[in-house]
Amino acid sequence: MSTKLFKNDKNYILKSVQNDTKKELLIYLIEISIHKYEVKSNPLGLVDDSIKKLNNYNSRVISRLNFFYKKISAIYRYNYGEVQLSFLWDGSSHNEFYKKRWIDFFKKEVLIMIEKNVFLKTLLSLTILQNDNLSLHQYNLSSFIRKKFKMQVFKKKGVVLHSQ
Repeated sequence: MSTKLFKNDKNYILKSVQNDTKKELLIYLIEISIHKYEVKSNPLGLVDDSIKKLNNYNSRVISRLNFFYKKISAIYRYNYGEVQLSFLWDGSSHNEFYKKRWIDFFKKEVLIMIEKNVFLKTLLSLTILQNDNLSLHQYNLSSFIRKKFKMQVFKKKGVVLHSQ
């Protein structure tokens, strides 16, 4: 698909930065979720089948979170994606500047989201524990995002605001 943006358009830079950081941030999401789950659900540190699965997860499971990452990325671009580039007085490039802002936003929002048991369990069930109901878990994560940000992301329609 061709890009219809100007090369120095802020949204073009954001898309590029989000694409470059995708694997790193999804691994962060999974690892912080595992840690939070162990703290909440297994404070004694007992090792059972679920904990073994969590500790021995395969990094290929991050592909199950691509839809989640795309939705969060689109919401971020919608909320912070004006086309005007900022003047940077510290000597950093726009890529570095927007990369830092995107990573900070993603990590902050993820830490807030994993505080909710519903989100945490759904995320782990979707990825590492790999329960059979993949579409239900994806729907639940999408619903969580819709309620949290009061907007929904569609492939063809784009971002739709909800006033709930």
